Amino acid sequence: MGSQSFWISSYASPEQAGLIRCCFNPEKGFETEGVYTGFTNPSYVLEHPELPVLYSVEEKTEGAVCAWEIDRGSLKLLTWISTDGADPCYLSLSEDKQWLYAANYSSGSVTCFRLNESGIPNERTDQCHHWGSGPRKDRQETAHAHCAFTRQNRLFVCDLGMDEIVIYENDWGELRVSGRLKTPAGSGPRHLAIHPAHPELLYCVTELDSTVLVWKEDESGTFSLIQQIPMIPMGYSGDNTAAAIRFTENGNNLLVSHRGLNSIAVMSVEADGTIENPVLSPCVRWPRDFMITGNTVLVASQYDGEVRAYRLHKERLEDTGMFIKAQAPVCLQRRIH
Repeated sequence: MGSQSFWISSYASPEQAGLIRCCFNPEKGFETEGVYTGFTNPSYVLEHPELPVLYSVEEKTEGAVCAWEIDRGSLKLLTWISTDGADPCYLSLSEDKQWLYAANYSSGSVTCFRLNESGIPNERTDQCHHWGSGPRKDRQETAHAHCAFTRQNRLFVCDLGMDEIVIYENDWGELRVSGRLKTPAGSGPRHLAIHPAHPELLYCVTELDSTVLVWKEDESGTFSLIQQIPMIPMGYSGDNTAAAIRFTENGNNLLVSHRGLNSIAVMSVEADGTIENPVLSPCVRWPRDFMITGNTVLVASQYDGEVRAYRLHKERLEDTGMFIKAQAPVCLQRRIH
């Protein structure tokens, strides 16, 4: 495969390099294309698929979303708009590209923004608050919205604090609850993924008990839990929190990163979309996020300040020795423009 350009975003103060634009080539390694300051904890970034616009969060007590114009490598601030919530940590676009959603972790809420014809969020149209808690008093003392994931014109919000995935319908900017999926007590649902060939399946990684849950939706819209795959090895007694979940481009494998175990779990995917037990490969320290390009897995080490390239071979990761330094990388996103 050829080169792949992508964004690295980090926890950072405005004076630090919060965002890096770079390129990875499996033969030549990493090349820095741009380094940007002026961000405050841009812990999640997202490109508009059709317009030269990059969205970033400001993960802080008074959270915000920024929209940036991408112009031949430079970034120009188009707008700054409050999420009216604390610590936004995830962004997604509606499938019709008219709405932007932000999950506010600490305040346990999801915010909906209307986008204008230029892709700029110019109005908060709704915000929904979650109320509840879980058995883990250190992490589930209150609601914690961890992702806002769009799927088939609906919004799925993982709430780590409530052990619940809340499903919303968007009625022209007004969010209405249309369903709820409960996860095991103390599991802490974090992020979601869908298989490219199985839109009827919903895959969830739970942060607190490091498990993958798979639901199947029938024609009536009812979800049934069909798989529950634990990823902690037998005999492991240390702390671990699962993080990112992503499919390989061909859909043959599902990968999940683990902080504590400092590994990537690789699961094979059957023809019907179900998954097999994980194979764990050691990787960087505290792998908050990763990106898959061809048979290469780029893994972000939040604590060591680097993104390292691994080769995926027979469900195991092999260290290529190639890496790029970054501030405290927590999000990797493919470049479109």
